[in-house]
Amino acid sequence: MIVLIVLAVVLASCAGSSSTSSTATTYPLVEDETGTPVPDVTRQADEEFRAVPDGYADCGSTNLASGWPTTTAFFTDPGATCIIEAATAGEPSQQVFYGRDADGGIQGWIYRVQGPGDITLIEYYVDVDGEITSEDTACVRLGSSFSGLPPCETS
Repeated sequence: MIVLIVLAVVLASCAGSSSTSSTATTYPLVEDETGTPVPDVTRQADEEFRAVPDGYADCGSTNLASGWPTTTAFFTDPGATCIIEAATAGEPSQQVFYGRDADGGIQGWIYRVQGPGDITLIEYYVDVDGEITSEDTACVRLGSSFSGLPPCETS
């Protein structure tokens, strides 16, 4: 019960802390042991889509549905700190946050810093057939967040 309450608080803070104008669908993320397995075609499409561009630092990737402690202690993952520091410094970098849904698809958020004040948040979804839908949001900076995705500040 406590885990469900903590998860609800984390998800609520993720949804409420962003200042983007995004309208992308949010899928409930599940742990790898639950739901329909992710097909190989979906995993391959996901890996290709979120590949780090040449010349960019790789801040890594974080599975948001991996359970304790990542769902409650967000900044224990060095990648979360890495992308916020890269955004502050304007250094070309990329960080990926992702999870899977119960149907075998993958939802992700790519934070890509191109330079000072030039940050793109790419929200994407890969369905079980490997088809990708995505939406880009231009950010001028990333806000800090203890328990969720760094908010994309658009002004």
